[in-house]
Amino acid sequence: MNRRQLLTMIAAVTGTAMIGANRAFAYDPTEVGDNIFTPEDAAFLDEVAETILPATDTPGAKEAGVGAFMTVFVSDCFDAEEQQAFREGMQALRDLAQDRHGTTFEALSPEDRQALLQEVSTEANRQAVVVAEYAEERRQQSLDIQPSADTAADEIVDPNAPQPHPFTAIHQLVLFGFFTSEVGATQVLRYEPVPGEYIGDLDYDGEPAWAT
Repeated sequence: MNRRQLLTMIAAVTGTAMIGANRAFAYDPTEVGDNIFTPEDAAFLDEVAETILPATDTPGAKEAGVGAFMTVFVSDCFDAEEQQAFREGMQALRDLAQDRHGTTFEALSPEDRQALLQEVSTEANRQAVVVAEYAEERRQQSLDIQPSADTAADEIVDPNAPQPHPFTAIHQLVLFGFFTSEVGATQVLRYEPVPGEYIGDLDYDGEPAWAT
């Protein structure tokens, strides 16, 4: 699985293009400098990530250090608004655990964690549809407008445009962090350090896919 395939998979699963990807891959970090999260935040994100990608006969997200990865990625590659939305997503999960069960997310049983994240994921998927429909509407409107040479490069930002659900960024970074980690790429996917010849019609035996 190469980077393009991974990003396509993440967009398909979450319904939204990966947040912060352009700045990450263009090596254009934010100017925050230091990690803006605490070790407790990283530990919390590890538990959320492990609920999404738990250890089975292969390692889970916690073993891959996905929580720490997420704090670095958000600190370095999210702008201020995206960072705020990410924090709101974290706090919403904490609050929901308290409201539903009267305890912290970390103290919940695996079954309760799964149910809670499924509820939030359903909300995020609904919001992703709203965002996608709005983007398509804007795209259709732009087809009727011929921009001038002076304004063709200018993109009008609508402050009222719907935004992805705060959980979406968390979900995306769990997937991205895990499948780009050494653990995810070598123990869950098959790792091919030097890709060989292209075989267009290869029988699939149900084993893990390749990572290159």
